[in-house]
Amino acid sequence: MIRFIYFGDPHIRGTNPRNRVDSYPDAWKAKLREIWQLGKEYGVAAFLQPGDTFDLPDVANSVLNDAADVFAEAPAPVFTTAGNHDIPGYNVAAFGNTSLRLLERIVPQFHVINDPAQAVVFGARDEVAVTFTPYSGKIDRDGYGYSPETDPNVYPHGKTYKIHVAHGMLLDHTPPFDRFTLVQEVKTSANMVLTGHDHTGYGIFRRSDGVIFCNPGSLTRLSASESEMRRPIQVALITVEDGQGRIDLLPLKSAAPGPDVLDRSRIEKEAARQYAMENFAALIQTVGGERVRLDINQIVEAIAEQEGIAPSVVQKALERIEAARMAV
Repeated sequence: MIRFIYFGDPHIRGTNPRNRVDSYPDAWKAKLREIWQLGKEYGVAAFLQPGDTFDLPDVANSVLNDAADVFAEAPAPVFTTAGNHDIPGYNVAAFGNTSLRLLERIVPQFHVINDPAQAVVFGARDEVAVTFTPYSGKIDRDGYGYSPETDPNVYPHGKTYKIHVAHGMLLDHTPPFDRFTLVQEVKTSANMVLTGHDHTGYGIFRRSDGVIFCNPGSLTRLSASESEMRRPIQVALITVEDGQGRIDLLPLKSAAPGPDVLDRSRIEKEAARQYAMENFAALIQTVGGERVRLDINQIVEAIAEQEGIAPSVVQKALERIEAARMAV
């Protein structure tokens, strides 16, 4: 039996994202350390991760040092690939000049695999092979990115269970944008496909042909969207035994509920402002084929009513408008 823990995009950074009310750096450190503890409990062979280790290709030295300290504590090797946030201009060829590459050089057990033809093999008889596809301009074009590119004859000891990790927009539903791939349709020679990139995740998807797909969601919450508020922060425990694989999702105890760490007041204020603008626009509408004409006083009063502006302020505004009118 061989076990792994797989976790989603960490997006390591040294400052709080907008709408975070806790300490974001403390949060990602606590989550990684809980993952290391889970790895000890389950005796994992390695930790797997789909990329976007960092939130920027070039982070401050203080952030890099903090990340190195935490990853150095991992009780087993960590394997990942380059996500779109890890590389400048989404160009994987520039990986050598990134903070991710420096982290790999600093921490011996941290490994970045950007060659889709390179397999990391586990077990005395090559029971498991793990491959990776980094983010690039090719991924999610005609389903590219979700199948191992290794020669199937490289495993001499018989059947090998193939796990493929990719940083791409693999989804179980059709989104309102064009660049994505559906788990129901993607072609792969892997037995298990693990993805990131989409922060919400889709959990576990077991296809009728036996292929297992998993995206447990990002390790961190970067926005205060409703989906981010609701979703659990979880990791995937992968077990491969006798040529069969299974996944169990484990919630992280160190992850606070979304409402405790995310502030939606700015989003709600912007939504209220947009609603007021739309209501005001509705006042300027066509009646009987002719546009309704509103004078400047009506416009100011309509805006004031929608925005809840004090009558005294409205009166001063109208007085200044009238004074300007008289001066013309």
